[in-house]
Amino acid sequence: MVGSLLASAVSEQKCTVPEMVAYDEAQALLAACTQNIPLLAPEFVSISQACGRVLAEDIRAEVPRPEADISAMDGYAFRCADMEKAGDIGLPLSGQIVAGDTPPPLEQGVAYSILTGARIPAGADCVVAQERTSIMNGHVHLLEQNARNGLNIRRSGEEFCKGDMLLGRGQRLDWRHLPLLAHQGKEQVAVYKRPKICVVANGAEFGATATDCRTELNTQLLATMLQNEGVLVTRCVCRSDSEEDLHKLLHQCAQEADILITTGGISVGQTDHVLPVLSQMGATCLFRRVKMRPGKPMTVMQLGQKMVFCLPGNPGAAAICAQLFVVPFLHGLTGAKQGENASKPIEGKSSFSYVAATDTTCFLPVHFTENRGENLINLVRSVGASDILCLTRASGLLKVSAGQSLQDGDVCEVIPFTV
Repeated sequence: MVGSLLASAVSEQKCTVPEMVAYDEAQALLAACTQNIPLLAPEFVSISQACGRVLAEDIRAEVPRPEADISAMDGYAFRCADMEKAGDIGLPLSGQIVAGDTPPPLEQGVAYSILTGARIPAGADCVVAQERTSIMNGHVHLLEQNARNGLNIRRSGEEFCKGDMLLGRGQRLDWRHLPLLAHQGKEQVAVYKRPKICVVANGAEFGATATDCRTELNTQLLATMLQNEGVLVTRCVCRSDSEEDLHKLLHQCAQEADILITTGGISVGQTDHVLPVLSQMGATCLFRRVKMRPGKPMTVMQLGQKMVFCLPGNPGAAAICAQLFVVPFLHGLTGAKQGENASKPIEGKSSFSYVAATDTTCFLPVHFTENRGENLINLVRSVGASDILCLTRASGLLKVSAGQSLQDGDVCEVIPFTV
């Protein structure tokens, strides 16, 4: 199962877990755990099912591409020297070559009609496009003197040669990579298994009989986000404020999933039971609360060999914490190359000013506009941590470190949302 080496990574924190940590410290603690997690075991899947999966093997070319010299045009193949010698008489047509043929060697003083993708016959050193020739009395004539050695011939191996590295272990596969696998005759490919994640929301307000019934948003939001990272996600909701009900649900989820993600129930209210229940189940804490806004209640625990991400209940805060903590963790867990799927910061100039609190790292929803060839970073209006509309209007998050100020016109970097 996932995280068989995590115990050593967090054992030192069991008695010394700080009540609250700075954002950078929280990331460092989680990164230390990630480095000690063994990759998931590989499995073989058909290439038709491989899109979105992470390669667990290197793929080297077993055959070159093209496999032989081929024509890049519909036209006529011949020897340049033969055409030059024939002059105004032209070269007699001696046959046609189509893709899939294995043509005989080119005879002296003749030309072959050839189609795009067909093999070049031995002895031919040129292909002239059909529209640049004319046929008279069964002879090929050039409309212009453009024949030269190698013209319109794709040489064997010019794209890649036998033995070349095509795809490296840790590559997340998408539509661009599957043709390479098919070209190499791969019917199956080794990929890392996908982690199973259970996303759990809790609260009596989600019960059908609640007098103030609310629509539960977070499991849908988080499941969709994480499925795009190539993991298997199950959604669960505890529709009561009962510790017993929550304990039963979390215990069941822990039996089935590699990673648990909870949302809500981690503050200090009388019905916030997630952390006490996890502690009763034997979970230990990596860090409890983070000096960040939004997302201050963010907590990470370890339950046996499983990581538990306890996210805030407000949807906007839950989404931001998942983007900043859960998604990078998954990239390391699924074997993806360092930075392969990470959202690379995008540089631009701020169009606004902002001052962060002295002890709080702030993440601001922003979007880009273009101004004279430069990215202009604009603040997206938000009503707070529960805001979901602002997420649809933002391109990413601008980090303002604790105690730092941002001035209009400052060059800064934005963390784009994963999509």
